[in-house]
Amino acid sequence: MAIHLTTRSRILVQGMTGAESVLAAVDRIRPAKPLVVRLDGNNAARGRAILDARAHPLVEQVATMDGAARRAAELAHTV
Repeated sequence: MAIHLTTRSRILVQGMTGAESVLAAVDRIRPAKPLVVRLDGNNAARGRAILDARAHPLVEQVATMDGAARRAAELAHTV
């Protein structure tokens, strides 16, 4: 699954950054495959730093939307 978060994304939980919302969701649902994340918009650098610091094994960051789509497709085709 690939998620592209912007400041307008409705996935954001009040008071949390996009990165914190992603981490909370991954901890809660424990997906079978990593979540591919591309952060964009206000505080994207802060969000990337949060994800880097946490180094969650089920969260993979990518820099571009094309990269996110490519990586999500690769993960979808693995066992």
